Amino acid sequence: MDTEPRLELIIGTMFSGKSTELIRRLRRYEVVGYEVHLFKPQIDDRYSATRVVSHDQLQKESIAVQCAQDIASSLKPTTSLRRIIGIDEVQFLDSEVVSLCNAYANEGKIVLAAGLLKDFRDKFFTFSDGKKTMADLLAVADSINYFSALCTQADGNRSCGKQATRVQRFVDGEIAPVDSPVVLVGGKEAYAPRCRKHYVFYA
Repeated sequence: MDTEPRLELIIGTMFSGKSTELIRRLRRYEVVGYEVHLFKPQIDDRYSATRVVSHDQLQKESIAVQCAQDIASSLKPTTSLRRIIGIDEVQFLDSEVVSLCNAYANEGKIVLAAGLLKDFRDKFFTFSDGKKTMADLLAVADSINYFSALCTQADGNRSCGKQATRVQRFVDGEIAPVDSPVVLVGGKEAYAPRCRKHYVFYA
């Protein structure tokens, strides 16, 4: 198990297992006595207001926050290096999360942040205050783990099944307009993983 201080990202598209992987890694640290703190944006209440819940229903208690500063306020100062800070759906927070994650790693902590790399338009996801994007978080990370889903587009009498590195948003069964709001919390009723061949790119 890697115990070096660092900022580790678990990123990718929807339905790729990011939250599942985050929970799995945090539980491993708990087994060997690490102090684990897990945070999630309040806006993500699809399955629970107080737990991080993956699409496959793996779950773990968490603290719901509105902004990055709420994370700092929730963590009491400590000199312990056996503290793990986990953040799920990091892309829904404000851009201060970039400097916060970087600062904790510089202090000797291990930070694990999971989130979407791109939005439904295939652009780097912009943080809630519009000042930075997930690309800025990538720039300060020590380790980047990219997760992709499998394309569910019908291809003959079966699903495509190729690597899906993008997600298509739908509204009433039709591809969402490019000017739709970037943030729309949802699941399979609104999004579908797509490979390069089956993703409909916006002009």
